[in-house]
Amino acid sequence: MVTIKDSGAWISLSWLILKWSTLVGLLLGFVPAALSMASGNTISVNGVGIGGWTGVWVVTLACGLGGFLFGAIWALVLRAIAIASGR
Repeated sequence: MVTIKDSGAWISLSWLILKWSTLVGLLLGFVPAALSMASGNTISVNGVGIGGWTGVWVVTLACGLGGFLFGAIWALVLRAIAIASGR
């Protein structure tokens, strides 16, 4: 049951979820990749070794994109709730 009658609260929550899931995705990509590079490992993407900071940024962007897509799905769900609560 939807208890919030104002759809603005749901829309602001959807932007918040999108922002934070993207930032968490970027963080979850950067920290392990940087630590892996610092320990001397080569990052492998589809069997191709990518060394140095290029590999770190590839993993960071891939995880950031995953976080963005996760947040976009939940933002759409929350906006659908906003439309439903407005009626």
